[in-house]
Amino acid sequence: MFVAFGAFTNYFGMPTFATTYDTTIRDLESKLSDLIDGGLDFDLDKRGDVLTIEFEDGEKIVITPQAPLEQLWVSANYAGHRFLWSETVAHWVNEKSGESIQSFLAKALSEKLQLDVSL
Repeated sequence: MFVAFGAFTNYFGMPTFATTYDTTIRDLESKLSDLIDGGLDFDLDKRGDVLTIEFEDGEKIVITPQAPLEQLWVSANYAGHRFLWSETVAHWVNEKSGESIQSFLAKALSEKLQLDVSL
């Protein structure tokens, strides 16, 4: 049986890690680029599968896929945060808090830039 999940599915109807990660990163990259175009002061760099947000003072937020564990790791505020794909809500959620990756990044950017940022 082949069941569609958005545009990306495997034979069993489940999204694959690669497709969910790729879709998420492209969406985040687009939203972050829009924030930069709107005048927010940070740089964005994507090398391979790693997305890096860098601030003027050199501090970084790094988003990295961990395919063997099927996790998305975010290094921010001098700490590591692990996100798992949730079929229930169709989002990457923090394994400890349940917060979505978009909410987590918006909060981290808001704190760093001292502005209200939404993704």
